[in-house]
Amino acid sequence: MKTTHLTRRKPTKNGGFSWGRFPMPNQAGTAPRVIYRLFRREHTGLLHMDELKFLEGESRGEIAKAARDQRHKLRDRVDEIDLAAMGLAA
Repeated sequence: MKTTHLTRRKPTKNGGFSWGRFPMPNQAGTAPRVIYRLFRREHTGLLHMDELKFLEGESRGEIAKAARDQRHKLRDRVDEIDLAAMGLAA
């Protein structure tokens, strides 16, 4: 079983979408978690972020599906802001 989905990954510094993975150790009786942070910049450069939290034992497929769905929601939300700024209806 691969465990690369449990290691830290820094977000890339580009102008569009990026994501990071941050493992969190046990804290006061809680199970180990992995936090995925999704980032997207709007046309003004303002950063928007969503965060997903998973337990260490969740499958990579479940994580990928949830991250993909959340990425689409983040993209749509930022695109609505960009379209409104351009004077176009979403």
